[in-house]
Amino acid sequence: VFSMNNQINFGKISLNQPVEEYKIEDITTIAGWLEPVNNGSALLWVNKNFKNESYFMPSEVLKDLKVKMGDRVVAEVSVDEKGQVVKKIFSINDCPVKSKIKPRVDFASIAHCSNSKPLMFKDQKYIDLNLKIGENLYVYGVDNNENTKTIVDMLNSCKIENKIYINISVVEKNKMLLTKLQNTENFIANITDDVDIVRRMILLALERAKRILEIGEDVLVVVDDMLSIVGIDKDNLNLVKNLASITKQGKKGSITLLSVMPNENIIQIEKLADKRLKISNGNLLIKN
Repeated sequence: VFSMNNQINFGKISLNQPVEEYKIEDITTIAGWLEPVNNGSALLWVNKNFKNESYFMPSEVLKDLKVKMGDRVVAEVSVDEKGQVVKKIFSINDCPVKSKIKPRVDFASIAHCSNSKPLMFKDQKYIDLNLKIGENLYVYGVDNNENTKTIVDMLNSCKIENKIYINISVVEKNKMLLTKLQNTENFIANITDDVDIVRRMILLALERAKRILEIGEDVLVVVDDMLSIVGIDKDNLNLVKNLASITKQGKKGSITLLSVMPNENIIQIEKLADKRLKISNGNLLIKN
């Protein structure tokens, strides 16, 4: 991933492992996702040993850098009396900070295009999903014992290069999935975690998808499973509305959203949502 020739050169970093921590000479380097906080500072989130951890990023480290929530950052970090701290940023969205950053447009300015195309996989196994790039949320019912295998196979065989996996479940299931997923950015939280942390992880994943679209690339977002997410915020459904609102296909790049859940949960999800959700032909619709 890294090569040394008087400077550090960054290629596309493998996302297979639940934590990305590297040693370059005597430098400890972490790859994670940025969440702005107060006074120009930020947090860098990583998933370490199947638990979410954050590194504090002082405002002086971010000085003159145009960053957004969900940007993927590679940084030098240290642990001292102040805690886990980011000392220096090496790259943002796989571009070294000293080079020309990839141009990007603002997500809000991207108009949805209707010329969507079928979502393709490496084989024909999932062609019956009838899902198109840039389309709205899709609920795919599978048997409970096949749920994990279905998600792994689906993500690993999808031809879209950028893939985001959101899981609000239990640690044991996360471990099984994360060891088998290939080249996928994984945003996970234990359903027993603090509600605020769970919500922040979901929103961070959605912002990450927006950042990928802004540089003109396709991204597939897979949610496992929607029942847990609705249960986290069932009073106002803001999280689900945020999920549904990110599906877009611009002139360059698209966001496609797919929710995978056991068959029995498709019925339960409407009950949790006070009938403000409607399922029609496999599509999850939001009622006003």
